[in-house]
This record gives sequence, structure tokens and C-alpha cells, in this order.
Amino acid sequence: MDELAFQQLLYEQIPITEKMGFEVIEFKPSSVKILAKLEPNLNHKCTAFGGSINSLMTMCGWAAVFVNIKEFDSNSHIVIQRSNIEYFSPINMDFIAECKIEKQEVIEKLLITYKKFNRARIKLNVFCREDNKVLSKFEGQYVVFR
Repeated sequence: MDELAFQQLLYEQIPITEKMGFEVIEFKPSSVKILAKLEPNLNHKCTAFGGSINSLMTMCGWAAVFVNIKEFDSNSHIVIQRSNIEYFSPINMDFIAECKIEKQEVIEKLLITYKKFNRARIKLNVFCREDNKVLSKFEGQYVVFR
């Protein structure tokens, strides 16, 4: 599945993602990037609403699990179990969440555990950055099950 096909899947399965202006920029097993438009996500200070930032980052982590598990088992389900987010700076432009999986062992462990128990967990970090400055950091634990 490429970026556009996954974006269409999001719009169909989770319609709020289209209303929030989410655009899938990169959709690979090692890296997922999703952009959110600022305008539909504004708060009263004309910066990105914290709930929108959290939603984007949650979705980005979920997408990183999706791209890695769906070829292995297209009938699997993915849910967020736990998350934590830190906001470091206001965001006053369109913003991008990025989830990189730099160690293939993390995915291998997920798949081995899933195959053995029909259930597995994975912790992922997602960042919103402007250049090299971290604007927000998200850590999510996702559960995959049959």
C-alpha cells in the first residue's frame, strides 16, 4: 500500500482524519510521516490545538504498526493502549508527525510474539519537529491482536 492508498483508507475508516487535514507523506515500514493542516486544528491562541497534535501523533504511531503488521496478517486489529505526550513549543504552521523504527529487531519481536500468542505490544516514539527543534514528543504503546 502506498501513501495515497493509506490516506484514502484513513479517510474511509476514520473520517475525522480528513476533516483535520491529515495527509500521508511517507508510509514505509521504517518511517511514517503524516502532515496536519493548521487551519482546521487551531486553538484560541491561533496555534495548533493540543488534542489535534495528540491525535496526529497517535495516528502516526498507529500507521507505523499498520504498515508493519498488515502484510503479515491482514485481519489483525491495532489499538492504542497507553500514551504520553509532551508539548515543548507552540505550533503555528502545518505540522508533521514522524515515527521512525530504526531497529528491525523491534518489528521482528512484534511479529514473533504476535505469531506465538495472537497478540503483541509495541512502544513507539513519535515527534513533531521544525527543522531540528522538537516541538512535541509522543510515546505510545500499541496492541495488535487477532
